[in-house]
Parts: sequence; C-alpha cells; structure tokens
Amino acid sequence: MIQMVLVYIALAIAVFFLLKPLIGKKKPKKDCGDDCGCH
Repeated sequence: MIQMVLVYIALAIAVFFLLKPLIGKKKPKKDCGDDCGCH
C-alpha cells in the first residue's frame, strides 16, 4: 500500500515537472521573478 502511494507521488511530481514549462509560458513575464529558469 505504501509503495503504491509513493509511485503515485512520483508520477505526480514527474507530470508536474513535464507540464510546468508549458504552463509557465502562458503566464505574463512579470510572474517570472520567482522562477530561476527564466534567465
């Protein structure tokens, strides 16, 4: 049971990092101050 939870958490983190650049492009540039990847 614990292993299943860890697998789902890992998948959620992986999907989040994959979608983060796509979501970030839609935001205005002024929201980029907190993101170190915008330089």
